[in-house]
Amino acid sequence: MIWAIILILVVGAFIIIGVSASDKQKEMDKKRANEIETVGNFPSNYKSIINPDKNAKLTLIDPEDKFVIHSFNQDGTLGERVVPFSKIIQAEVTIDDNTVTKVSKGSQITGAVVGGLAAGSIGALVGGLSSNKTETKYFKKIDLKLKLDDFSSPIYRFDFLPSKDEFGLENVKGFKQDDPKVKDALSNAEIWQGIMEIAIRKANKVAQ
Repeated sequence: MIWAIILILVVGAFIIIGVSASDKQKEMDKKRANEIETVGNFPSNYKSIINPDKNAKLTLIDPEDKFVIHSFNQDGTLGERVVPFSKIIQAEVTIDDNTVTKVSKGSQITGAVVGGLAAGSIGALVGGLSSNKTETKYFKKIDLKLKLDDFSSPIYRFDFLPSKDEFGLENVKGFKQDDPKVKDALSNAEIWQGIMEIAIRKANKVAQ
């Protein structure tokens, strides 16, 4: 009987500790989300996007021909990185590390075939996802990958899909093709790839 009571108390203590830790983590996540949302204090007409994990923000500063990237450092502080249009060598959208579409200095957009879906543009992928297919596809990562003229940090990736599922666990399997998160990610990827194309072309004109 005594051992049963002790066991109940121990289990109860672990539950209380777990709930307390979960509440603390939620509070920290809320604080970080608010910090990333308000950082920069940019005018309301500036276009920006925050990734689903709420740890990175990409802002277009069109009047100054640059982008500003905010992301959290390993120590929890919020860092800022300025990327002029002229420093972008190449921009590409990758799905599970496979290139879907890309544009680079002095070239036109190129397409690829990814996962059986014709991807002359990301829009083709969005359309393909809405068609009737017997095979269910899963997507783990949908990224915007930038190659930059910067020796210290030549690659930057912006994630459009969350890294965790609705339970806060690592999303190992990925999200189904008909999941709204996937469709939103593809739509945002298409928009920002278009923005990067304009930025690269604008930088090319200035350089000529």
